[in-house]
Amino acid sequence: MTTSSFSPAFLHAFSFVLAREGGHVNDPTDNGGETKYGISDKRDGIADGKTDVDGDGKPDTRIKDLTEEQAGQIYFRDYWYPAYCTDWPDGISLFVFDSSVQHGAKKAIQLLQDAVGVTADGIVGPKTTKAVIGADGEWLLTRCFLRRSRYYADIIKANPAQGKYLNGWFNRLDELANACQEVIGGQVSEPRN
Repeated sequence: MTTSSFSPAFLHAFSFVLAREGGHVNDPTDNGGETKYGISDKRDGIADGKTDVDGDGKPDTRIKDLTEEQAGQIYFRDYWYPAYCTDWPDGISLFVFDSSVQHGAKKAIQLLQDAVGVTADGIVGPKTTKAVIGADGEWLLTRCFLRRSRYYADIIKANPAQGKYLNGWFNRLDELANACQEVIGGQVSEPRN
């Protein structure tokens, strides 16, 4: 991946996700289906073994052939940017990005909004931005992690078969909490254009 293409905050978050998502996996009981580097075959709405790398809305690359650089492009375009991670302090942006990867950008924003105490509609506006930027980082992260833990419980309640992933999800949250705390004092890495 070309490091000059992305901010240090994104590269840190991308490295975190890659270390947890791993290589090519095709677990038939995983709701994500076939994945590589955490990029799901089903993310484009079509379970065809391909994903849209170039962003034109059409699957063009087989999941198993996806490169790290292509995964980075997808993560930035479809998860980092839509979840407004460029607007958040670095520890918060890491949490929101990881949530976006696991649950989608809208749900990631809703978790953040609920934690900060604004309407959890998944739409970032001035109230959300002001509340997040003005919040104490450690306080907000604690609330974010509680919201995400509850969301995992909701997933299992809706589909008990997903319970087999609970330990892995909580291990990931523990690692994420440590990674967020390491950078919580950081500033917004780049303004959103």
